[in-house]
Amino acid sequence: MMKGITERTPQIIAAEINSIKDQTGRMLLYSSVEIGRRLTEAKSMVNHGEWGKWLENSVSYSQSTANKLMRLFEEYGAKLAAGHQDSSNSESIPNLSYTQAIILLGISEEERESFTAEHDVASMSTRELKQAVQERDQALNEKAELQNALTVNQGAVTEITSERDGLRKQASGLQAAIHTKELTIKTLQEKLNSAKEGEASAAKIAALEKDIKATRIKLSANKVSFLYNNIAKEFEELLKELTKLAPADPEAHEKYKSEVSGLIGKIAERL
Repeated sequence: MMKGITERTPQIIAAEINSIKDQTGRMLLYSSVEIGRRLTEAKSMVNHGEWGKWLENSVSYSQSTANKLMRLFEEYGAKLAAGHQDSSNSESIPNLSYTQAIILLGISEEERESFTAEHDVASMSTRELKQAVQERDQALNEKAELQNALTVNQGAVTEITSERDGLRKQASGLQAAIHTKELTIKTLQEKLNSAKEGEASAAKIAALEKDIKATRIKLSANKVSFLYNNIAKEFEELLKELTKLAPADPEAHEKYKSEVSGLIGKIAERL
């Protein structure tokens, strides 16, 4: 072996091949962007409705291929141009291959730079990059689903809170009415007792007894209304929870459904 000549190994050869592949990929990206630049220019000149025919006859491209090349120009053209004008400006040159650039089209321009910086895209294989993009998309979808679930739950909580406050207000009103009626009955009863002790006329006593009876009827109506509203609300909540329980625990659902039905039957018999 001659002195000064580095011994070649499979590892060295692999590194050379990968280096050539990287250079070829970057050159392909640059060439594709430049083709996309010219396609964009040509499209602005070709008459409406003749673009597909022009592509086929002039450059042998399908519209989907042309769209991909023009998209590459749109997304990377400015930075590639800046990079070739000033090679010292490393930030302006996307150190990407054609395949990597195509994969990254799935990420918005606003997020692409941070993504490439976080993942060292230039050193990733195509498979690794695809997986990283898929994991990012999955994370974003999960975040969006979680946010949507939180929004829905927040809406449900707001609705429940509103219903609760309404019921509390309604219950408070009924309780106030019941309390008022009870005080009225107490006052009327005191007047009646005083009238009887003072030998008031039969007509006055009868009028007081009538007022007491009417007030007691209104009191009973208020109590019935209050209790009915509570029962109706609780019954609605019971039905909702039974519906939720059905898919989670069918056996328990059927058990409580049967018990509720039996209770309703007993209530109906006593009415």
